[in-house]
Amino acid sequence: MARRDWTVPALGFAQEVACRKSVAEVVRLPTPELSRVRLHQFLRVVSFAVALAAPLSLFAGEPSADNWRPNTYHPLFTAAERTRPHVQTRSFSLADWPFLDGQWEGILCDSDGDVWFSIASHSPHHHAQLFRYDRRQDRIEHVADVGEACGETDSGNPPQDKIHTQMWEDGDAIYCGTCEGHATDTSGYRGGYWLKIDKGTRELEAMAKSISGEGLYVMGYDNRRKILYAHTNLNGKLLSFDPATGKERLLGIPWKGTKARWPRSLNLMVAPDGRVYGSKPGTVIWLYDPATGRIRDLDLKNPRPPDPDSEPSAAERYSESQGLRMTVWDGVDQCFYAIRGADEMLMRFVPPHGDKQGRLEAVQKMGLKDHRYGNRYAPCTLVLLGRTLYFTPYTGWGGIAHLQSYDLAAKQFTDHGPIVVEGNRRVAECQSLAAGKDGRLYLVAFVYSVKGVDPVRPYAMRDVYPFHPRFAIIDPRKDCRR
Repeated sequence: MARRDWTVPALGFAQEVACRKSVAEVVRLPTPELSRVRLHQFLRVVSFAVALAAPLSLFAGEPSADNWRPNTYHPLFTAAERTRPHVQTRSFSLADWPFLDGQWEGILCDSDGDVWFSIASHSPHHHAQLFRYDRRQDRIEHVADVGEACGETDSGNPPQDKIHTQMWEDGDAIYCGTCEGHATDTSGYRGGYWLKIDKGTRELEAMAKSISGEGLYVMGYDNRRKILYAHTNLNGKLLSFDPATGKERLLGIPWKGTKARWPRSLNLMVAPDGRVYGSKPGTVIWLYDPATGRIRDLDLKNPRPPDPDSEPSAAERYSESQGLRMTVWDGVDQCFYAIRGADEMLMRFVPPHGDKQGRLEAVQKMGLKDHRYGNRYAPCTLVLLGRTLYFTPYTGWGGIAHLQSYDLAAKQFTDHGPIVVEGNRRVAECQSLAAGKDGRLYLVAFVYSVKGVDPVRPYAMRDVYPFHPRFAIIDPRKDCRR
């Protein structure tokens, strides 16, 4: 598959809506009477022509994203704030891809020091895009259109909007999977794909479409036995996939019997012995044992939030229905570290081994005291760099992202302050974080736009503030200013 120039102009959601209305008028047919595939193909031609030459004003009755202006912009980082703790990052703007609006997981710093990352789209027509940061050249390269790699470019199906899974490296291969978005109608979604990135050729391959018919939401990898595991988005199905044979199996539904409306679990923990763990409402840990093929809940004491007698907030009730979010294996302590959804508590899970019982322990309260969570806690980051865990708390719409850490050796928590990129732009949210062997952190961030400098679009908003995606680099040794 030929890689594309990452600066090629492309249309966003508002422009495509305009195109849809004009196409229906030109052919004199109601949109429902058109073949969805034919309409999609025609829209691509119109979109390309408009992006290159035609002013959007020719589509009467629909506001142009190029002419649209927000009512306000987020305040820039001030000189006074620079006297307090903050994190100054270096970044690459990805604003030239107008339909890309964020990222959740889907990032990896490989053994060569290069960073592979996806950026998501909630557009009804555009798919997620895959990029690579070349550490030696210090530049971003566009690798692939995810939909094109999956053969879904002109399928007429809802797009492969996200790579929401973790990425796993094994030799020259990097594994991950696709998932549907949530901002548009995905009732016709046909399922996610098991993906493989070839580091040598820099090609993205769809190994197979999942038999589950659902998006692959999180993924784990048994590196010794070469088996991938995934948890689906809508119904919480547990799957396994063998990249060597292409065989996929439905192993069961760990969330079966729960009352959760949406069984979204942001963790799959594959222990060195090959057993697979996850969590569900109430931070109940479940186990899948490949030796027996059975799924069962573990009987573990679950540390409760510090104030269990208080009335839980809507955010706590929502997140308590999800259990743990994000996990990382620590080979030194022989345990998993994770973030509890209900209160962003850093947790330690020691899997059972031999005749030793498993343990679930509360380690450190993370998160922000002054925040705008909206209706839920939803962090998607946790990485281990040396003996320090790094985390970016969920900020909610219109919030300000911070970098936080917990030193496992010193048992010390630090809030390093708000994350800032060039031009005194604040970071609204960061849900995609990777740790490199060079001691640096890599992230995809939603960054508040600067008036008159950054492009603004009506569908790229955090609260009332326009934003755009950026790839950013943090060196904690020098970028954490105090």
